[in-house]
Amino acid sequence: MRCGVKTVKRSECAVLPLVLKGEWYDMIASGEKREEYREGKPYWYVRMRNWTKPAYEDGKTPVVEFRRGYAAGAPKIAFAAKRGVYGYWTFLQGSVPPRHPEWGERNIPRYVIRLGERVEMEEW
Repeated sequence: MRCGVKTVKRSECAVLPLVLKGEWYDMIASGEKREEYREGKPYWYVRMRNWTKPAYEDGKTPVVEFRRGYAAGAPKIAFAAKRGVYGYWTFLQGSVPPRHPEWGERNIPRYVIRLGERVEMEEW
C-alpha cells in the first residue's frame, strides 16, 4: 500500500477501463479533476450498465481505470467510483448547464462518473 492508496484485487472489482488524453489524465492524477464525462449515447449507457451490474449483483467494488493514451506502456491510474443518488454514474440532460466546462464537460446529454479514493490494482 502506497501512502494512503488502498490496494485491491482485480478479481474483486468491476473495472471500467477508459483511455484519456494526456491533459485530462494529468488533471485526474493530480487530484484537480474529480469527475469523468461521457456523451449520453446508447453505447455509453450499455457500458455503464454492464460495469455496475457486477457491483450491484456480486458486491464487487466499482473501479474506473484510466490509461494515458493508446501508447504501449502508457501509465495507468485507478479510482473507486463514488456512489451517488443515481448509483455510480449519473445521466445529465442537455438542459443542465455544465458545472465544470474547464474539465471538458459540455452542454450536451452526458454521463458523469464521480471519482472516490485512489486504488492500486494488485494485478494490472
